[in-house]
Amino acid sequence: MDGTLTVPLLDFGLIRKEAGLPPAGDIVSALNSMPDENKRKAWKVIERHEAAASVEMRLQDGVVESLVILRKKDVRLGLLTRNSRRSVQSFMEVTGIQFDQVITREYPFMKPRPEPVIHMLEKWKLNPDEALVVGDYIHDIECGRAAGTRTCFFANPGSTSYAEFADYSVSSFSELMNLL
Repeated sequence: MDGTLTVPLLDFGLIRKEAGLPPAGDIVSALNSMPDENKRKAWKVIERHEAAASVEMRLQDGVVESLVILRKKDVRLGLLTRNSRRSVQSFMEVTGIQFDQVITREYPFMKPRPEPVIHMLEKWKLNPDEALVVGDYIHDIECGRAAGTRTCFFANPGSTSYAEFADYSVSSFSELMNLL
């Protein structure tokens, strides 16, 4: 969601520092290795930052129009995010966009594991080659690849590029719609 549907606002360096997490590596893996009390405190830090980002949310240019067009063309829309269900609900309230499936961090498996995408494909009765996973981080690309789908890296200005690992790369919803 952050960095693909919305302009990235979360400062992961600050989140790591405030939550007592190492400066690099997977945040969820680091959280899961913490003692329970520290883990609860760290999740509260993340939730506070997500709540602030929900209030300050800025949509990527053309995201609502693109999702409306895809919806009218009967393209199934899934949202897979490491954000909380509450953050997703805020996004949907602001945009009015509904998804056919939403999988948040409350699901037993998170990106980069393929299970969330496989779950969506099975519910939709689609083969992996009929789907495209779009995201702005390496976990999105790894998740889609592991599930057997095509992948599209969504590049944001100033962010690390993972385009070399994806089948496609775009930097706007206009480019994504042209690709589709």
